[in-house]
Amino acid sequence: MYACPWCERKTFSFWQKQSLGPHKSMKCSACRREVCVPWVRAQIAFAPMVVLFFAGLIGAKIAYGMSMEVLMGGGLGFMVGAILTAPIYHFFVPLVRPERPSRA
Repeated sequence: MYACPWCERKTFSFWQKQSLGPHKSMKCSACRREVCVPWVRAQIAFAPMVVLFFAGLIGAKIAYGMSMEVLMGGGLGFMVGAILTAPIYHFFVPLVRPERPSRA
């Protein structure tokens, strides 16, 4: 369970945090305030999935050169990247209070 940055109560589950992204927020069930994740850290945590997907595509293209094997290489890279991304997101991306745009 993860603590809300507003009320400090542990109200967010692992899967609730995994579903948050730079443009998606969620309300705390205790204090009803919005909670999100920092944009830069979320993108850094997502990077292994993207890198391994393209590495799988390129590696399979070099090794086999056929379209089905290339797609399988990309799929394998994506799955391995997803397995690596979940723990990185868990430890590296905190729950934060959303930044409100300044009104001029």
